[in-house]
Amino acid sequence: MKKTLHPEVEELMNSVLRNDPNAGPLTVEDVRAANLTTVELLGGPGEEVAKVWNSVAETSSGPLDLRWYSPFDAQADSLILFVHGGGWVSGTLDSYDTFCRALALRTRLVASLAYSLSPETRHPQAIHEVADVIQNACTLAAEAGHTIQHLVVCGDSAGGFLIASAMHHLAASGAPLPQAALFLYPIADVSMQYDSYKTFASGYQLTAEKMQWYWAQYLGEEISSAAEQADPYLAPLRSPLLHRFPRSMVITVEFDPLRDEGIELVQQLSDAGVSVEHIEIPGQIHGFLRFRKALTDSVWGPDAVMERIGSFLNGQDRN
Repeated sequence: MKKTLHPEVEELMNSVLRNDPNAGPLTVEDVRAANLTTVELLGGPGEEVAKVWNSVAETSSGPLDLRWYSPFDAQADSLILFVHGGGWVSGTLDSYDTFCRALALRTRLVASLAYSLSPETRHPQAIHEVADVIQNACTLAAEAGHTIQHLVVCGDSAGGFLIASAMHHLAASGAPLPQAALFLYPIADVSMQYDSYKTFASGYQLTAEKMQWYWAQYLGEEISSAAEQADPYLAPLRSPLLHRFPRSMVITVEFDPLRDEGIELVQQLSDAGVSVEHIEIPGQIHGFLRFRKALTDSVWGPDAVMERIGSFLNGQDRN
């Protein structure tokens, strides 16, 4: 059966997200500017939440900014630590503000982390930063008056990679892990050898060429050996400690070069005995959850998928 883009997505691919055939080589500055412009055009204004505030998390590499979103005035007992995407290069607290407001309103207290970006910093610094904040998240919430009983980690794209690699790191040291994890169209394997990299190599917002560029910014070098490709810090779906991971939800999208490695992550988690729920979103492209102004489908649009995320969190991680 032929795969078809959702009509709203097809319209975007022919307008706002249309590839420029005359564009030159990617630069960090252009990628960061494009990220902000895209979310301003397609994200829409952020929804109102009860309270938003900023704080600082101390990590082994220095202080990092956190932005908190409380959907209610009451004290929260559950927290989502959100780690943004952007290919390790372009995400910011501001460019994910609308997304985090929507997430909080449909789930619970959210803390969005501004980890150190590449190429200014290289692997594995961001992994260690995320691991440090996971360990201290409940203490940081307590400083704002919230006694957290249930910690969830959530990451989209490169953020999904960082939470998976950070949980491998914590598991390797015997540290406790969160009660649940959300992987939104995650990067999960450095190899870039999956069929979806060929099927959706170009024409669907995120391209195979751009992924190669992102990995180069993050690593500062090319991956050259099978041993490096098997490193669970670079391919967290290969972690021998997946059995320690918490119950998880993995969301993949149909038209995405990362689709198959997300599906493989589901398989590896399931094989390791982890309770994992997988949803593949038909007709959508990588990053669609941030485009809630432009994508309004009542079944598979960003808000509808957020409701599914809320159902997962409000049930399973309290068992």
